[in-house]
Amino acid sequence: VTGTPGVGKTTVSLELARKTGKNYVDIADIVKREKIYKGYDDVTDSLIVDTAKLKKYLRNLLTCNEVIDTHVVEAVPQEKVTHVFVLRLDPVQLMKRLEQRGYRASKIRQNVEAEILDSILIDSVKLFGTEKVFEINTTGKDVSEIVQIIYSILQGNVEEFKPGNVNWLQKYYFLLEQQ
Repeated sequence: VTGTPGVGKTTVSLELARKTGKNYVDIADIVKREKIYKGYDDVTDSLIVDTAKLKKYLRNLLTCNEVIDTHVVEAVPQEKVTHVFVLRLDPVQLMKRLEQRGYRASKIRQNVEAEILDSILIDSVKLFGTEKVFEINTTGKDVSEIVQIIYSILQGNVEEFKPGNVNWLQKYYFLLEQQ
């Protein structure tokens, strides 16, 4: 389960793991706990993940029977993934959610831009292909509805959730123009 920070990855991943009986794997927690980072970036207010080292670590850890929670999709070994669920959220709601979390203005802007520009969706498709990637608009949905959509996809209802079904750029291009 992936998506821009603030879209609901952790909440959905925890509930999906609970309902399926699979282990929950929080990549951010692993990065911090195992110190799999190169340093800290003050501009982005985040750790600089050592993706090669993390990928090696995950190859040894993952069994293909986990629910993985991450926005660092490039560090997840392709052979350990059967489905990629990219959660999407209306950028205005995302902005409000990140403000409530106390994110700095520059960090909010970076994440809202990433959401509008499909950054994580594009990375996911490049790495895992369109057959494994599914895009879910979480706007206005509660956790149980999102988990039900994931179950639906796992049962073969895939067309409606193929990459490209969410288009924030058309609706929110004006936000990218604001400084």
